[in-house]
Amino acid sequence: MPFFETGPQFCLIMRFMASSCIILCIFLWTLAAQAAPPAFRYSVSTEPTSIDPARISNSESNYFIFNVMRGLYRTSVNGDVVPEMAESCRTTNSAPWITTCTLRKNARWSDGVALKAQDVVFSWRRLLSPSAKGTGVELIKSVQGAIDAHAGKIPVEQIGLKALDARTIEIRHSEFDAEFTQKLAHPSLSLVREGFSYDRKEASKAPMLGPYVIDDWTSAQKIKLRSNPHYDNHPRPPAEVLVIDDDETALGLYRAGTLSLLRRLPTHYLKSWKGTKELHFIPVARFDYIGFGPPLNEDRFLSLRQAMAQSLKYEDLKRLYEARGLPGCPGIDRRHFETVPCHEFNVAKARALLNLKEKQPPLLLAFSKLGGDDIQKGMEWAQAQWQKNLGLHVELRSVEQAVYLQMLKTSPPPLFRKGVGLDRDSCLAAVEIFLEKDPENYIQLKDAKYQSLVDKLKVSTTSAARRKACTAAVRYLIETARIIPTGPIHFAVLAKSEFTGWSISPMNQLDLRRLSSAGR
Repeated sequence: MPFFETGPQFCLIMRFMASSCIILCIFLWTLAAQAAPPAFRYSVSTEPTSIDPARISNSESNYFIFNVMRGLYRTSVNGDVVPEMAESCRTTNSAPWITTCTLRKNARWSDGVALKAQDVVFSWRRLLSPSAKGTGVELIKSVQGAIDAHAGKIPVEQIGLKALDARTIEIRHSEFDAEFTQKLAHPSLSLVREGFSYDRKEASKAPMLGPYVIDDWTSAQKIKLRSNPHYDNHPRPPAEVLVIDDDETALGLYRAGTLSLLRRLPTHYLKSWKGTKELHFIPVARFDYIGFGPPLNEDRFLSLRQAMAQSLKYEDLKRLYEARGLPGCPGIDRRHFETVPCHEFNVAKARALLNLKEKQPPLLLAFSKLGGDDIQKGMEWAQAQWQKNLGLHVELRSVEQAVYLQMLKTSPPPLFRKGVGLDRDSCLAAVEIFLEKDPENYIQLKDAKYQSLVDKLKVSTTSAARRKACTAAVRYLIETARIIPTGPIHFAVLAKSEFTGWSISPMNQLDLRRLSSAGR
């Protein structure tokens, strides 16, 4: 009888084959799992709607966009600007001010096509179109015709920007800009290629210049990234961006091993992680402050403002936040100053300044809910200090972020807390926000002396001159008690030790170009 006709033998051989297939599948799956590096997962609070540089308007986007989009320069972990897609940029020392940039020879898009100077011209013209809503126009407003082009007064083709050849760009300026190269590192000046859409639905098909490209963005809760082979030869593991709008939820997912990096550890958890290799303190370039709005910015309220600034025991607030820098001092790096101007705690002097017989205006301190419990805790501390040390009652009001920003633009309250992420690591980036025409001048300062101090900083070309001018401008804000700086900011970040090579710059940009998975 033929072998295949014997029933018991046939069943036996089929069982053997089935078991062998299962074992083989398990073996192959195990090999594949071992071969594929684990994904590096981190979170953002809101899902980006686009990666179009012409629409970037907040720092939240940096953690995602900066890893798929790149421009001519980038900011290093030390705060220095270094060439990225550019080989170099040079600006003349006298008028006419001309910047000449040369692209890297090996700069390529993610589809292997060489980056060309005309791509830079195309990208920047898009930023200056009247319909662009991002921050790019502020960064390159020194380019000849930039402001007029954005206002629709002239075509963008007429601005002072052209490609001299495949690798060389010439930029003509209408005014001197000592920090132009620093601005080139901002994500808003990332490059795009003509003929492609960088909105969400089409972004995965668009060529990019970053260390990663979008692998899948079909879910509103997760964005999958894969390494860009044309960026460099570094073998990066896959990455995933999860959308998580709550810090406590994000911490829970980090503890469970779902997240590889937690970019914001709430202050009240710091003690639990102190001394561990997973906790990192990241210094960031910010200029957060409590501002005195229009109801209090008149000269007749100078003594009240000074009294309120000097009645806060800043060392206590430092301990409350377990901060590394001292509140009452500006948040920008001390290397920008000759000496750092700070408010000093002096209750006796504060009480002497305060005339309680004089009728005080209603005191309201508003702040955004976006800051969460940490900001709420700090504002409650300030409220208690003013009550205890000066007998002043200050009402607190927590406001939804969108409503809060509208409030600051239209009718700023007597006191408000504002977080300011700088677009570059410089003193000028901090102090220029209080100039009369700046859109973020929420204290509505109109002061000719302050304008002259900032103008002096703008034209200072040596390090010594810039430190002197910076010190003078910030000291004036402190002495006239226009603001109460909340001190240098360090973000508390948790990261799993299985991943190395990630970094966060002072501009709060997560950089994964050197990311590696341990053991691979």
